[in-house]
Amino acid sequence: MFEATQNVMLKPTEAWRDALLDTRVMDLFFTVHRKIREDSDMAQDSLQCLAQLASMHGPIFPDENAQVTYLAHLVEGLLNMINGIEIEDSEAVGISNIISNLITTFPRSILTALPSDLFSSFINCLTLLTCSFGRSAALEEVLDKDDMVYMEAYDKLLESWLTLVQDDEHFPRGCFVQPAVQVFNSYIQCHLAAPDGTRNLTANGVASHDEDEINELQEDDRELFSDQLASIGMLGRIASDHCIPLLTSLLEDRVTRLHGQLQRHQQHLMSSPDPGSVDRKVLDDLYEDIHWLILVTGYLLADDPQGETPLIPSEVMEYSIKHSTEVDINTTLQLLGSPGEKASSIPGCNRTDSVIRLLSAVLRTSEVESRATRASLTELLSPQMGKDIVWFLRRWAKTYLLVDEKLYSQISIPLSTAFGADTEGAQWIVGYLLEKVISNLSVWSSEPDLANDTVELLVTLVEKRERANIVVQCENWWNLAKQFASRSPPLHLLSSSVQRTLMKALVLGGFAHMDSDTKQQYWAEVLHPLQQRFLNLINQENFAQICQEEAVKREIVATLEALCGIAEATQIDNVASLFSFLMDFLSSCIGLMEVYRNTPDTVNLIIEVFVEVAHKQICYLGETKSMKLYEACLTLLQVYSKNNLGRKRVDVTAEEDQYQDLLLIMELLTNLLSKEFIDFSDTGEVEDEVFRGQEQSSGAGRSVSAADVVLFGVNIVLPLMSQDLLKFPSLCNQYYKLITFICEIFPEKIPQLPEELFKSLMISLELGMTSMSSEISQLCLEALSPLAEQCAKTQETDTPLFIATRHFLKLVFDMLVLQKHNTEMTVAAGEALYTLVCLHQAEYSELVETLLSSQRDAVIYQRLADAFNKLTASSTPPAMDRKQKVAFLKSLEEFVANVGGLLCVK
Repeated sequence: MFEATQNVMLKPTEAWRDALLDTRVMDLFFTVHRKIREDSDMAQDSLQCLAQLASMHGPIFPDENAQVTYLAHLVEGLLNMINGIEIEDSEAVGISNIISNLITTFPRSILTALPSDLFSSFINCLTLLTCSFGRSAALEEVLDKDDMVYMEAYDKLLESWLTLVQDDEHFPRGCFVQPAVQVFNSYIQCHLAAPDGTRNLTANGVASHDEDEINELQEDDRELFSDQLASIGMLGRIASDHCIPLLTSLLEDRVTRLHGQLQRHQQHLMSSPDPGSVDRKVLDDLYEDIHWLILVTGYLLADDPQGETPLIPSEVMEYSIKHSTEVDINTTLQLLGSPGEKASSIPGCNRTDSVIRLLSAVLRTSEVESRATRASLTELLSPQMGKDIVWFLRRWAKTYLLVDEKLYSQISIPLSTAFGADTEGAQWIVGYLLEKVISNLSVWSSEPDLANDTVELLVTLVEKRERANIVVQCENWWNLAKQFASRSPPLHLLSSSVQRTLMKALVLGGFAHMDSDTKQQYWAEVLHPLQQRFLNLINQENFAQICQEEAVKREIVATLEALCGIAEATQIDNVASLFSFLMDFLSSCIGLMEVYRNTPDTVNLIIEVFVEVAHKQICYLGETKSMKLYEACLTLLQVYSKNNLGRKRVDVTAEEDQYQDLLLIMELLTNLLSKEFIDFSDTGEVEDEVFRGQEQSSGAGRSVSAADVVLFGVNIVLPLMSQDLLKFPSLCNQYYKLITFICEIFPEKIPQLPEELFKSLMISLELGMTSMSSEISQLCLEALSPLAEQCAKTQETDTPLFIATRHFLKLVFDMLVLQKHNTEMTVAAGEALYTLVCLHQAEYSELVETLLSSQRDAVIYQRLADAFNKLTASSTPPAMDRKQKVAFLKSLEEFVANVGGLLCVK
């Protein structure tokens, strides 16, 4: 009934109590596993059974004591099984699933109620398993195995640790510190080169093949291993007393060695200038060590900065406070401000704050890198290390820079003195980070990933007003702004996406606190040149003749990228001025659509400007401004439509990016629709009121709504979306997201579509439900309810939409009753089924009758009949009423559980 990939939790009813709470049943499963574990296929099945038993919850347990007894027996059986064997490769994932299930399923109060020696044995076993699986996972990577079973098992166990330690207040104080030390040490050891670590060593201790060629194919480690690193970072915090000093000494040692190596290479190059003669093996090992140490440090010191204001982790804050009596603040500040010096060369370095000293070790790495570039040793450096440094500094700055004491119940004096508001330390570090950004953009302009991470650091420095206020006082900032605005080298060499983000940062900086003259001067230097150059160019009489020249196209593309960057800088308090500035450009952009209609890349970029403006600004705009944007978008779509008239998309072999324009049009329409869900606009905008009076008198009755734009856009998109195009995942996702939005927001417009378009839309919905991924299927199911409700509202029974919903009733009925489906789909399908049943009650009864009459087995017939009766009784007669729908969905859950497997079509 369910898809095999799901880890379905076991929730039996009370009727199973006697059978499943009998300890002999669980013993039987452990015994069976011991007997068959040599057969890898059967072993996986028996471990799956045990994992199910480990997830058992619900009414089967009469009380907490029953849960404790059951869990104790399960843990004993598991420990006996693991301690007596050498785990096979085929068992690793199964065993980690059992552990993961029991940790996630059983409440903390039940875990802590286990006998203390049993709980300790379990934690010890979990620790040893985690370290062992971690070593085996590292080995799998070295051998480049296809089937990474230990990696999967290791990930699962680390997730389990994360679940445990996040609730550590429920457990005996300090019970996770020693295990955390062991798992942390083991992780570090697997990621360092010999002799300190075992990275790239095969089982017999031999260094493996060159790793660079593998790394080229993989995504970045910080994305690939983000979940692992989050768990290791958390364990590192639990054991801060051990882990922070360990990371500091390892990183300081590696950076000192790196500095020495670079100096030696510099002398070597002076005597023999051929860089190819340098042996890079030692350097590469150091870079890889530093890479992992910085990643772990970043995850230990700060959380992922997705939210608004990431806080300093409480464990790190407590650690700093606990040791603050041993700390000399002045020496700490001296250490922080001397990244060019070795920490050990500063007198009294052992009396410095350990958290700040760890940050200083990263700043020292950054300084060694900067000095090497100044000494023309860039070729010897690692761009990966450069990326790691700015990634870390960005993550760190979001959390620690200008630390807001009001957000914490207790604050570390060293941290608030070094990084608090109005401190010299904060001003110094902002200046230092800005210098780093500027240096990177000139040295690493040919490394797009590194340049991108660098400008993201710059955005972090200016996206919060308090930080931006310090940034704009730096002379460097103004130099950067002027340099960028005048398209001076080396900034003009940066990739377009980096230039876009740089523009975003410069615009955000402009909203920092400055007096009005300074602010005017700033905008005159940042935005005015952009506008002037653009207007001078497109207003030239011979623009149509010169528009395809490389230099002209470069200028146009740079301007369009800058406009996207300006839109991306939108915040609630700057939207008014940015919208006015961008609207002046949008009509010129529509003119460019004509000029560049045969240059797809430029057309896509023009549409992208509209996509970004709609995405970032529509939710803040009042009625009049929204109308202006709708009008501009409608004109854009009309020009696009005219230029694409009769253009058929027939090339099945074409790559996805050749359909980028379609994707962007759909994205634009979806963004315009989002206004209906998310609207932060102030309906009483003063300037809007003024405009509204003028506009109504000048063009009474002339208004463009989101519906007009979107339906015009759908007229363009639907005929072009063939089944072949739906094979491209991003096109497919965006298309279905769009049509679901339209059905949800404007269901009344669907019956008004031209006949051919209406048919296309219905075929698309059926295709999405029956032949696409579960996510797409879910979107289509969500689109059905509003359509059925629309039919009920109009009460017309002969419309094409009414007839289509009858067809969908059978499809949804079959999906729920006869086919395998994902459990997440049950809710979406149930909601759709209920509204469709309300609309077509007679047809629903007919479907049930037909199904029952096809049953030859009397037992199955009776079970089905009873289940359907119970389901229908929950809402008789069915009506479009929320309360009844909820009752129906609850009954449907029971229905699927009871008869789900009976009729599944294999």
